[in-house]
Amino acid sequence: MKLFLQLTLLIGLCSLLLVACQNNTDGNAETDDAILIWSGEYMVDGCGFEVEIDGKRFKPDNENEMDAAFKVEGETPVIITYEKLGRQLDIRCGLSTQSRAMDAIRVISVKKRT
Repeated sequence: MKLFLQLTLLIGLCSLLLVACQNNTDGNAETDDAILIWSGEYMVDGCGFEVEIDGKRFKPDNENEMDAAFKVEGETPVIITYEKLGRQLDIRCGLSTQSRAMDAIRVISVKKRT
C-alpha cells in the first residue's frame, strides 16, 4: 500500500512538472502584414531572422524551422501568423557583446506578400 501511494505521488509530481514546463504561449495566434529581415547565418556573423510588425521588431524562437527560401539578404514583405511568447530573446551575434534583446514570437506560418 505504501509503495502504491509513493508511485501515485511520483506520477502526480511528474505530471505537474510536465504541465509547468510547457511553452508559455497564450494560444492566441495573430496574422499580420510584416517585414521579414534576414541578416545571415550565425556561423558567419549574421543574426538570423527578425520580424518587423507595425514598426516593432521581434525575434522568432523557432527561426531554424523557417523555409530557406526566405534567406534572402535584406527585407521581404510577408504575411505572418505567429504567437507572442511573453518573454524576450537575447541573441548575441558574431563577436558583438551588445544586447539585441527582442520580444520573442513563435512563427506558425509565413508567406511572401504579392
